[in-house]
Amino acid sequence: MQKFEVTILGSGSASPTISRNPSAQLLNIAERFFLIDCGEGTQIQLRKSKLSWSRIDHIFISHLHGDHYLGLLGLLQSMHLLGRKKVMHLFCVPELKEIIEIQNKYSGTELNYEIEYHFLSTDGRTLF
Repeated sequence: MQKFEVTILGSGSASPTISRNPSAQLLNIAERFFLIDCGEGTQIQLRKSKLSWSRIDHIFISHLHGDHYLGLLGLLQSMHLLGRKKVMHLFCVPELKEIIEIQNKYSGTELNYEIEYHFLSTDGRTLF
């Protein structure tokens, strides 16, 4: 039987608390890792859980409330600083691409790796 494991990295609502971070879950399906949402503190929770960031190749951001994506920019930049070269697949609403591009532009960052965007509509369907 193949491995299927969910690690809850954050389950809080809009504001982090001492005991709970905003939304982030790591799904392991047969040693393929999928990050679902990326609230503040996700990097720290990944480190505490001793989970390898380099194995995350797919990130899903459900919507643009801050508690679901504000940890993403830091995670993407940390992956860059750690030498990531593999393509990152990002499933998100189209507006998130603009947010990431503006952040990288004004921070003077050109990522070492490509982000392949897979846009979702607000009703969860993939837009092509």
